[in-house]
Amino acid sequence: MIIYIKPLSLFPKLHSDTIFGAITYSYSILYPENIDKYIDDFNNNPPFLLSSAFPYANINNKKIRFYPKIITENKTQVDNIENLKKFKKINYLEEKIFLKFINGEITTKEIIENYDNYYHINDLLMTNNPTTQIKYSNNIIPNNTINRLDNTSEGIFYSEGTEFKNMGLFFELEFKNPKYKKQVLNCIKFLKDRGFGKDISTGKGQFTYETSEEKLNITYINTKYFITLSRYIPTKDELNEIKNNSKYEIVSKQGRSKNGEIRKKIRFFKEGSIFKNNKEKYGQIIDSGKQNPSLEYGYAYKIPYFGGENI
Repeated sequence: MIIYIKPLSLFPKLHSDTIFGAITYSYSILYPENIDKYIDDFNNNPPFLLSSAFPYANINNKKIRFYPKIITENKTQVDNIENLKKFKKINYLEEKIFLKFINGEITTKEIIENYDNYYHINDLLMTNNPTTQIKYSNNIIPNNTINRLDNTSEGIFYSEGTEFKNMGLFFELEFKNPKYKKQVLNCIKFLKDRGFGKDISTGKGQFTYETSEEKLNITYINTKYFITLSRYIPTKDELNEIKNNSKYEIVSKQGRSKNGEIRKKIRFFKEGSIFKNNKEKYGQIIDSGKQNPSLEYGYAYKIPYFGGENI
């Protein structure tokens, strides 16, 4: 299942751990009697898996999806250094390009050598110049704080987020336990009214959404390698196996609770990383807080990778 989000204002980045945290918060509000079982299920056999959110563009009444740039080569030897610099700024590939990568039909080097045959907007790489004007860029806007008692200004603060025009975000959901489907969709409906991110009190993070039973157009079979579309926290056993035959980048975050507790720094394998595929489930959820528990989602959202010879 795909959830298409249409932001109504400045919007935060939505990685899989952020989406999971928002859904879990909503679940605790809507189904407080079931929240303990929900957490137990995720500690054992997760009832659903989710990806991070990626951009899509509305072009000629068709949704064009973008997926993370696949991490296949640490050092790419090319003659055109300028093209290499341009490609390093790309974070997302149009679905057509992404599928060619998955199927081993194209390499990073081939894209760089033929970079003039592609079109890019910010960090999006496309096959053609879109016929519809689209906008996807980070922005910072000033906000005036008003004292509600006397309506006087208390000063200016700034909000940061992404602005969209004829674009939005999408993420994928895979339900292992169908009993959770209706509940999770109710959580997303709840979030539509509440908003995503830290600035919901000022109207940021508001959105509308639609659902679709679409899936990425690939053959879902067991392959020698997989790509993760989510942030992935490996277990100790998995970490010991991730030595050779993997391509990845590592990102981290360290949050703070509402009470000021600095939570444990969490490291994730980045979306687009490739790993050896030896079992059905990879990853875990962990608790990053002591005084104020906070679940961090780290299950890999696996899709098959057929281009193993490029590892």
